[in-house]
Amino acid sequence: MKNSVRIVALQALLMAVVISLAMDSVNAASINIINQCSEMISACATCNSCGGQVNCYALAPYNGFQVIDVGPNWPGGVIWGYPGGSADPTDGNNAKPQADLAEMTIGAGGEDYYDISNVNAYNLPLLINPTTIASPGQRQGLECGTPICSISNIYSFCQSPNYLTGAVGYGCYNVDGPGPVATAGTEQFANACPDAYSYSQDDANHVYACPTGSNYEVVFCP
Repeated sequence: MKNSVRIVALQALLMAVVISLAMDSVNAASINIINQCSEMISACATCNSCGGQVNCYALAPYNGFQVIDVGPNWPGGVIWGYPGGSADPTDGNNAKPQADLAEMTIGAGGEDYYDISNVNAYNLPLLINPTTIASPGQRQGLECGTPICSISNIYSFCQSPNYLTGAVGYGCYNVDGPGPVATAGTEQFANACPDAYSYSQDDANHVYACPTGSNYEVVFCP
């Protein structure tokens, strides 16, 4: 009798594990990182639970891509790029504060949250787009929307107090971006890219959400 009870309990536990794994599989997200620029770039990714690990990928021009599977939970995920195909994590770390960021948190209470941030800098045109939308999501404003930031000429755009970063990111520093309020300097970024964060507390109308289980693409030079 005791053996029968143990077997039933084991079967129930095994079924719970199977169901849990199946739900994780259903809710797992994939992110397709695409380079539509006319030059080779390196794209990098990390997250809050990645233990400081940065993965970088060399992406060929005109639709080179790398798909990353981040599972059902990817807190504080960040994707950015820089010119050239070194795909060196050291270069990637050096380029990060010189770049605009695709910020993504996957699996936060049944929702994914994402935004484009120019708080530190801008270097490459960037877009985040849900490619498959989990139920009950729909494209409407900040719900499963597609933020984009594209500046055609960074040299004419980058005016005082902001300034060009040089290597490795070859971007434009947003000098006042890390601050809590808008300034004349951050307004340059806000006017050029209204979908993106231009300073650290620029939350209004810049955080997008889509149900967990959706998939995404992050596109450079869309």
